[in-house]
Amino acid sequence: MAKLPLEGIRVCDLTWAVVGPIATQMFAVMGAEVIKIESSVHTDINRRSGPYSNGEAGTETTGNFHRANISKKSCTLDLTQPEAVELAKDLIRISDIVVSNFRNGVMERFGLGNDTLKALKPDLILVSTTSMGNTGPMKDYVGYNEEAYAYGGLGNLTGYADGPPSLIAGDYADYLSGTLETFAMLAALHCRNGTGKGQSVEVSMAEAAASHVPEEIIDYSMNQRIRHRSGNRMHGVAPHNCFPCKGEDEWVAIAVTSDAEWIAFRGAIGDPEWAEDERFGNSQNRSGNQDELEERIGEWTRNYTPHEVTKILQGAGVPSGPSVSIRELVEDPHLKERDYFIAPEHPEVGERTLEGMPWKSSISQPDFRHAPLLGQDNYYVFHDLLNIPDEEIARLMAEGIVN
Repeated sequence: MAKLPLEGIRVCDLTWAVVGPIATQMFAVMGAEVIKIESSVHTDINRRSGPYSNGEAGTETTGNFHRANISKKSCTLDLTQPEAVELAKDLIRISDIVVSNFRNGVMERFGLGNDTLKALKPDLILVSTTSMGNTGPMKDYVGYNEEAYAYGGLGNLTGYADGPPSLIAGDYADYLSGTLETFAMLAALHCRNGTGKGQSVEVSMAEAAASHVPEEIIDYSMNQRIRHRSGNRMHGVAPHNCFPCKGEDEWVAIAVTSDAEWIAFRGAIGDPEWAEDERFGNSQNRSGNQDELEERIGEWTRNYTPHEVTKILQGAGVPSGPSVSIRELVEDPHLKERDYFIAPEHPEVGERTLEGMPWKSSISQPDFRHAPLLGQDNYYVFHDLLNIPDEEIARLMAEGIVN
């Protein structure tokens, strides 16, 4: 196998929950050596939350930890103890990047603030993610996916016109911010390769969310117009919705983005008489008559399964696709053929299907290994990397410094 693009890069991973681990996981599968510093006294929240394998709670059985920490190493240090902090500094001295996503002030209380770490190694890249950023009047606010999503304006735009703001299912803001953090880390590495200088990088989850409402921001900026919630509908595009299909709770998404696509759509569904109505003759008219338009389309889609509708419309060049359940997603033959899902063998829970990476490379494939057991790489880190003798490691473990 070809060399992975980030081989030779070492990341000291002080992250937990979702957003930080997602960013460092992307580095790990691209070949970087990512060493996660954990503690058995206060474990990563994802080691303490379900879903659990076979419903049995345990430090090594949680799916949330598996999905965000594949291909990493794990060592354990109780950072409330000064000697453990010194060991962390020793590891940081031989690392290229340090990543954290604690609330503001936590790294400083550990004795691992940016000024301290820069003094250890001037070319170090320091990366942090918080809900609201490291500066500003709200910098100390605590938040997770939901708060960042809502504060970034996405929640207020999500939902139906006659209903309250809604949140997208899943950890959307976490994955979005983690992906942007990966990009920022790569950019910092590229800069260091050219200048020899390290830098500090911070990612605000709320700002990452706000970056995904550019049309609404520019509309307000230019026209002082505020866009409101509109369900699945899209301004100036009709039809644009999910439509009921044959079966129970079966749906298909259809988006007709131009008058040319409308003509193709009409032909695909048999050019019914109602489609010739002038109320549906152009995009503007269709947008003004969406209730009746969607009712008519739904009468047609109910005769077919979501995949049948998709095949008919895609054959005519009309954007469409089935709204699939998680079971259908995991078992989807298209994704299987593309090897999107992975199932690394875990020593305690065996094989479990996880999402892979949404890219393919012509010269190298991501390195997928199971998420680490808590402290499984202690000997490698402290003996092999830091050259600590066996008897000293035994003392550190006995005193709970390595824990």
